[in-house]
Amino acid sequence: MKKILLAVAILFLINQAVFAQVDVERRRTVILQTELGAYHSDEELNAFGYYWYNQNNFPWTNSALRVIFAGIFVDSELSIFLPSSTNTAVGIGGGGGLLLDSVTPYNMGKYVAKTSFYGDAVNIRGFINQTIPNPSPIPINVRATYGVAGSFYRKTSDTKNFDLPDDMLVQFVGAELRVGGIEPGLTSVRGAELYLSADVNYRTGFDGFGPVAANYPQHSEYERLFGSLGGKIPIGPTVLFPRIAGGLGENLDQISAWKIGGNLVGVEPYAYMLHGYYTRELFASDFALGNLAWTFPICHKYGITGNLYADWALIKLTPPSSRDWDNYFGFGAAVGFRGPWQVNTLVGYGYGVNAVRRGDRGGHEISLALEKNF
Repeated sequence: MKKILLAVAILFLINQAVFAQVDVERRRTVILQTELGAYHSDEELNAFGYYWYNQNNFPWTNSALRVIFAGIFVDSELSIFLPSSTNTAVGIGGGGGLLLDSVTPYNMGKYVAKTSFYGDAVNIRGFINQTIPNPSPIPINVRATYGVAGSFYRKTSDTKNFDLPDDMLVQFVGAELRVGGIEPGLTSVRGAELYLSADVNYRTGFDGFGPVAANYPQHSEYERLFGSLGGKIPIGPTVLFPRIAGGLGENLDQISAWKIGGNLVGVEPYAYMLHGYYTRELFASDFALGNLAWTFPICHKYGITGNLYADWALIKLTPPSSRDWDNYFGFGAAVGFRGPWQVNTLVGYGYGVNAVRRGDRGGHEISLALEKNF
């Protein structure tokens, strides 16, 4: 149950990934996803669901409102386009909920319960977004953001001999560039995008945390740089989706690290997809990642598609793990179909080539995603 609740933290970070440009498309979408390791697996059930509301010219003309709701979590953003230039928008956003900053560590595929902890969070932010006129149909957007987030930590029932992080405030300044865009959704078949982001973060009231008498390194300031390039390329009736991404960090720990692993669709940067590894299993200070997906039709009448996946990652982990660079490989397959009430469904399987599970190599996972648009 705690992993099901923990996974709604995806929502906060979905906001950071998808909305670097003001989204004015009308959306009324319910999404449910779940994932579970299989065969020699210590991964608990990982699931989340939310309702996504998006409306242009609401609550006023030349404004846009977005709300994401998931029971114990909510996030919203209001954008106002300047009358003098509707290419410029200023806005405010905020949200919060339980378990957003929780950490669930694994060691060689085994859940390390004694060093896990809960983290609740709330944030408020302001931004300015500029669309750069472009003679081509490819949109170019830049955004600058300043915000403050508060995090509050507590032990799980299994946390033992472990110093929790202190409750803290984090001020953050970020800059983003997005060229193009990829339509979200399980059945999306269009779009290409270059995305770059950088952020600087300063913690107030933060101290070292970790096993008693062996705290992890303490850093009140940390920086991150991220980039990705990908696109959905139609090849006859099929769609090829290659993507490369990478992140560099300075003074990162398990809270601020890049989280890699799993087979949840469209949840970056909550977790970066790597089939056959547990969701958020790998805490990276630096990483490079390549994903390749191929979608092909099986039966047009019922919207049945086949999907094949291949992933590669080169990762340097955060303390207390080894600081050496390591390669990770994963493969996967899925079947997509249109179910009753026009619910898009994706049932998948993933295999981690060099995932270590109970002394054996190889990790297995199964996943299910449901999406309904209104």
